[in-house]
Amino acid sequence: MIPLLPTSYLPPVSYAAICKVAGKIILEKQEHYVKQTLRNRTYIYGANGILPLIIPVQHTNLFTIPISDVKISYDTQWQKTHWRSIVSAYRNSAFFEYYEDDFRVFYDEPIETLWEFNLGLLNTVLRLLDVPVDISFTGSYEVNVPAATDLRRAFDRNPAMTKDDEPSKNRYRQVFSAKHGFIHGLSCIDLLFNEGPGSGDFIMHEHH
Repeated sequence: MIPLLPTSYLPPVSYAAICKVAGKIILEKQEHYVKQTLRNRTYIYGANGILPLIIPVQHTNLFTIPISDVKISYDTQWQKTHWRSIVSAYRNSAFFEYYEDDFRVFYDEPIETLWEFNLGLLNTVLRLLDVPVDISFTGSYEVNVPAATDLRRAFDRNPAMTKDDEPSKNRYRQVFSAKHGFIHGLSCIDLLFNEGPGSGDFIMHEHH
């Protein structure tokens, strides 16, 4: 059975793990926008701990149009703010310079829809994580989807957990772990910038 997932802004490692295990996913393109979820936010590890990055969206017909039609708002310079936050959080990580150009392009030019922005980043993240996955999209909204495959609401709450100081093979290095401990559930870029090409070894340890 193929997992049905929501669109997500720089999704957490557990999202990538689902993609890796399944090899195929379906992205929900026809649902209505759900506020305060990973559809337009991600969590990174800043100097003060968990840092949310939120993409502002236009509110015209927001909850009646398909998620694929939701437009990003550029009333504020959020791209500049997000990129500055990412640089501040990860410039001292082992692989930031290695991947910097792959991500910077998404913050240089406006992209009209949240769907297009998220999908471009998702494809980039999965490529860099070396997670080959066949992505298809829903053509209509289905209410009755088998519970085992319906993960559309699985990422609605903040997946980022409080610090965890217990030693475990499932940890990877994090820039500010000496200050705040290991934090689970962060964006895939936290893993990528810290572990680089070795990131794939850690994906399977991050279960939702």
